[in-house]
Amino acid sequence: MPAEVDGNNPGDKAREVSKAVPASRIYFLDNLKVFLTILVVFHHSAQPYGPGGGWWIRSEPSMIIDYLILAIFLAVNSSFFMGLYFMISAYFVPSSLERKGAARFMKGRLVKLGVPILVFMIIVFPVMGYILEGQPSITLGHLWFLELLLIFSAVYAALWRMKKSIPGAKRAFPGTATIVTFALVMALVSFIVAIWWPINQWVPLGLFEPFHLTQYALLFAAGIVAYREGWIDAIPGTASKLWTRIAILMVPMLLVIGAATNSAELSGGFTVASLLGCTWVSFTCVSMCIALLALFKNRFSSQGSFEKALAGNTFTVYLIHIPIIVFFQYLLIGVAIDPLFKFVIVGTTGVIVAFATSHYVIRRLPYAKNILG
Repeated sequence: MPAEVDGNNPGDKAREVSKAVPASRIYFLDNLKVFLTILVVFHHSAQPYGPGGGWWIRSEPSMIIDYLILAIFLAVNSSFFMGLYFMISAYFVPSSLERKGAARFMKGRLVKLGVPILVFMIIVFPVMGYILEGQPSITLGHLWFLELLLIFSAVYAALWRMKKSIPGAKRAFPGTATIVTFALVMALVSFIVAIWWPINQWVPLGLFEPFHLTQYALLFAAGIVAYREGWIDAIPGTASKLWTRIAILMVPMLLVIGAATNSAELSGGFTVASLLGCTWVSFTCVSMCIALLALFKNRFSSQGSFEKALAGNTFTVYLIHIPIIVFFQYLLIGVAIDPLFKFVIVGTTGVIVAFATSHYVIRRLPYAKNILG
């Protein structure tokens, strides 16, 4: 039987807090993953109607205001949302690795991440390519995220086996100067990469996008450090307010930089415009990550049955949403309505159908939960 907690004993209070933290952490990070998954669906829903390019459905002409709205939406999204996904994913890696050991951990990763990759590369995407383009498509598609997550996990597992963890005092949440330095390093390395591989330029088969690789690797590492140091549960109010204001400021700043560079800020090359663009991406990424983590920790750290169901389906929705939204985009080809409305229709319908399909169909198939979790 557990010892009673004396509310007047500081040690007991500390134990009480430590027990409360994991539940809160799981809830608010799960809720944040739901939000990010919805953003992913809407992001891909916008591809034929804005400056997305390289999509299954041919881009449609749009009014300048529609194009501008979707350009801002896509630019802001791509600056942070997948990086934050990597950070949250990495946050749970150390505890899972320590609980299971390297061999069992990587076996689980290979099943959960590797099996969907093979299914989509061998079956789903070739069939989609044949239906839409008349020939099978050999691509990793949106599952590049799973591929990189598998690689990052393997690298960390190898490092974990070579270096034993040394317990010590936890470090305080990094100050403004440290965070700014982190963002500047991200911006500088991204700028160097963009000289040869600007944003939206992918290696063959869609294995990864070199431009964002720096951000993803740094934020995966940041997620592991954040877990070790307890940072996500301890974002100071002053830091939260500062970086939330910066995140909000970054949106109009994109328009300013775009006007000053004649929209060449994300075109790559060894130019001042590219340096400004890379700096904007990095600071938007860092500020949005801190702002959203703080927001969900403070405002969305609980779950009802509906939110719990949504959270349990995020991984599956990420896997299956592409065929679903491409189907709706295909149905709207030639329909005489504003492309911005098509984006809203496809995004909203895609979110509903993807979550419903995941919850009521995919996850109820035999052995599905063994793979999807």
